[in-house]
Formats: sequence, structure tokens, C-alpha cells
Amino acid sequence: MVVSFFGFILGAVLGSFVKVLADRSLNNKTFWGRSYCQYCKHKLTWYDLFPIVSYLLLGGKCRYCKKKIGIEYVIVEIAMGLIIGFLFLEKFSPDLIFKTFFITILVALFITDIKKMFIPDRITYPAIVISLAYLILVTIYKVGYLFHYLSQSRVGQLLLPPHTDYFQRHALITAYPLLSGLAMAVLIGGFFTFLIYITKGKGMGGGDVKLGALMGLVLGFPNALVALMTAFISGAIFSLGLIALRKKHFGQSIPFGPFLVFGSLVALFWGNEIIEWYLRLSM
Repeated sequence: MVVSFFGFILGAVLGSFVKVLADRSLNNKTFWGRSYCQYCKHKLTWYDLFPIVSYLLLGGKCRYCKKKIGIEYVIVEIAMGLIIGFLFLEKFSPDLIFKTFFITILVALFITDIKKMFIPDRITYPAIVISLAYLILVTIYKVGYLFHYLSQSRVGQLLLPPHTDYFQRHALITAYPLLSGLAMAVLIGGFFTFLIYITKGKGMGGGDVKLGALMGLVLGFPNALVALMTAFISGAIFSLGLIALRKKHFGQSIPFGPFLVFGSLVALFWGNEIIEWYLRLSM
């Protein structure tokens, strides 16, 4: 419970960062530099930036110009706090840090797509590079550790080449997250590109292609497929709801990125359970 509370605090801090990241991406401003009030441009001090707490103590207003601060700031901080707090119920590992990074990127892209139907390359490209670098480094470390461990004993040495193919087989298993991630990134990115081609850009945009590649890379097979199916199903239900309420009509576009984010979070937390449930159901 203590670890989960720490996760909530970390998530709230990241939520504040995510909001700045999203807003500066939409306004094409640098990610560097101190935070400032969007109205009076006064630079904020450290005691103005406590997630959730500062907003409540200041009554939702800027300390300097007294203009009202949007409620979305505290909503993002609370949402991120809850998500990361839930994530931290897992046993601590390097994967936990990587998942926290992935969630941070997903929420930032959720905000940008909701607000302006825009998924910025300046977020997705670095996220893809960092994710790929992480998967490669983890794979190299695990395969290297396996080789080192086997080489430390006579029995282990007999399992190394050229005696058997034990090491090669287990190295391939170890590399599965990287290999399946690369495969799913290409497949989902290619599938979305095909959809753009056949719909002449009306179905989705280039930002969705890059977000799809990112979720494929991070989630791998089969969880990326769970994310994809969840995104399409939830997107269809939401769209039909809007049509039924006469808020939209057939042919109008809605941002698909938020559904990809939702699907990715579902797959990240419950992908294995959903797959096991489906397999039991189909038997």
C-alpha cells in the first residue's frame, strides 16, 4: 500500500509534467525552461507547482494575476496519480519504470489528440527511439547474463555451443519481447498506413500510424492485438453513441488516438488475463 501511495505521488508529479508536455507540443514551444502562467507569463516557483495541493490551496487561481487555472490540470494529475499508483501494485522491476514512461507518453498523446486531433512527432519519435533502445539493451543484458551464468559451471558449459543448441533456443526466447515488438510495430504501422491509403486520409492520420507503431513495439504480440481490438471496439461504441445522441453524423471524424491510448492501457494492465479468458472461451 505504501508503494502504491508513492506511485500516486509520482504519477501526480508526472501528470503535471504531461500537461506541460502536451500544451507546449500543441503550441510548438520548447520543452525546456520553467513553467509559467499562461495568462500573465509570470514564472512559477517551486511552491506553486505541488501537484493537486497547489491548485487547491490557491483556489484554482494563479497566485500572481488571479486568473482562473483550468480544472484540466488537476484532473490530469489525479488521473496520472491513480494510474501509476495502480501500476505500482506490481513488484518493482526495470519494466515498471519503462511502463511508467510508456503511460506518461500515452497520456500526453491522449491530451493532444483530444484537444486538437493532433499527435505530435516530437513526442512519438523520441518515445519510439527510447523504447527501442530499452528493449535492445535489456535483451543484450539478459542474453549476456545467460551466457555468463552457463559458462560458470562445467554442466553449463556443456549447454553452450557447439555442444547443444540450448543457449541459442533460450536466447531466442529472451529476445522475444524485442522481436515481437518490432514485428507488431511494423504490422500495426503498416495496417494503419494501408487504412489511410484506402480511405484517402479520412480514416486516420499519420500520427495514428506512429502511435500504432509505438504501442506495437512496447506491447508486442499478442498484447498489441488486444490493444488494437479494444481501440476499434471502444471507438465504434463511442461513435455510435455520439450518432445516437445526434452529436455527430456518419462521415464525421473523431480522434482515434484516445482509443488507441485506452486500448494500450487495457492491454498493459489486463492483456494476459483477456487472452487467457478468450482462450478458455474458445475451447
